[in-house]
Amino acid sequence: MTEKRHRAVWGRLLLLNALLVGVILLLGGCSQETPSPPTPTGASPTSGAVVALATRPATPTPTPSPTATPTPPPAVTPTPTATPTPGPTVSPDIAALPVRVRQGDFLSTIALRYGIPLDVLISYNHIENPDAVAAGERLLIPYPATRTTPDRILLPDSEIVFGPAYLDFDTETFVAEQGGWLASYAEPWFDGQTATGAQLIDYVAKRYSVGPRVLLALLEARSGWVTHPQEPQGQAKDYPMGHLATGGNFEVQLEWAADALNSGFYGWMDRGETGVRFRNYSIARGAPGLNPGTIALQRTLAQDATFEELPAELDAFMEAYHRLFGDPFQYDQGRILPWELKQPPLQLPWEPGEWWYLTGGPHGAWGAGSSWAALDFVPEDAVVGGCIPAETWARAAAPGLIVRNNRGELLVDLDDDGDMRTGWIIQYLHLSARPPQGEQLQTGDPIGHPACEGGQAASSHLHIARRYNGVWVAAGGPIPLQLGDWTAFASGAPYEGGLIGPNREKITACDCREKNINGIWREK
Repeated sequence: MTEKRHRAVWGRLLLLNALLVGVILLLGGCSQETPSPPTPTGASPTSGAVVALATRPATPTPTPSPTATPTPPPAVTPTPTATPTPGPTVSPDIAALPVRVRQGDFLSTIALRYGIPLDVLISYNHIENPDAVAAGERLLIPYPATRTTPDRILLPDSEIVFGPAYLDFDTETFVAEQGGWLASYAEPWFDGQTATGAQLIDYVAKRYSVGPRVLLALLEARSGWVTHPQEPQGQAKDYPMGHLATGGNFEVQLEWAADALNSGFYGWMDRGETGVRFRNYSIARGAPGLNPGTIALQRTLAQDATFEELPAELDAFMEAYHRLFGDPFQYDQGRILPWELKQPPLQLPWEPGEWWYLTGGPHGAWGAGSSWAALDFVPEDAVVGGCIPAETWARAAAPGLIVRNNRGELLVDLDDDGDMRTGWIIQYLHLSARPPQGEQLQTGDPIGHPACEGGQAASSHLHIARRYNGVWVAAGGPIPLQLGDWTAFASGAPYEGGLIGPNREKITACDCREKNINGIWREK
């Protein structure tokens, strides 16, 4: 994403058994994927960089930390009423999960590490040249599935995303009515301010575009914060979402939950990830026929459970949800992305007569777990490797109403109804000198200077992504991001891919400023 991430382009020329001295992608910013956990018991991806077919020792296996599992109330069975979004069209006996190739990795090492035959790894990932797989490349590990998760559909897809299902839901009012610890909770916020528990729920829901009812039900199931008025003690206070592997701050716990839900949702819907990894790093296949909403819940809860504990965790969540909100299918909005959906016209987000460079192909719009909905651009005058705002203005790609202006981020509503939960929304991120919330933009209006504000960034740039009805829309997916005459395409890893131009010319993302590689000149 930034210019500190170096592509190991020359590494593709190395011969069999040669070890590339390359550079791993540095920046998590604009949020790169977090490295996967170590491998135990024949399963679980790690991360990585260039491979040849020599044999290398496998990575040692650490012992995972135990996590307390709550005793759930009796199960409640929901009544699905609509056909959910289908899952990946992958063999039902394959539990696929991603890994990132690390510097010094070999395909044979990866295959050995995860107990996968080398030829299966190569064929499943359609690798044409096994002797030159690049640093940072994403592979799917096709684990043979001996177990599948429960096949009950628990949540409609529209309940996971911050979309039309939440038009009549007010988090602050609901939390106050419950009278639990959450209603009296507050913590220090930006610029000396204080944020209440309900405000933090809404903040994370809007940032990640995740449904607040799901966050509240998970919080209630794991710690009772929503309805229990007494101050919680021990882990229930320090880790209210029940996830001990992250920090104990409430906002940190909420952001873990939101990113985990997104990872399960979009991994199933967009990226062919059919596996579910558990606390002890064992793997199961997500039951074929599940919808993204249900698999998102399963994958989130599985991080703090074993395979045997997962049904009880699901029951505890559903009991809390039903007690707080009733049947989730009463909120079902049907198919989350209509078959006939088309993107409205968008222009390149800069002035005609300027060179800009594509430094990040399709990658997470907010957090590593979300859809690969975003592209990153940098203007010619931006400081290389620094966060000084560029003098050049980023420009509105389409007319719309600014419905959010917060910490470097603008959300622009293209249907002008003033609600980020409905219709097409454009996200612009890492901008300074932004116009105020409530301003009506026209195409080409200045929207800020590319900088590092908001999210994670190590170099000034513009990040642009799309939502529709709360769903992050994959930039290189079936409804590709089109900017003027340029159309985005994805590759095997986040931040890779590029754009195809009006004459079928192709540019590819890189941490460079090479006009013949990643440059786009907007004609006057």
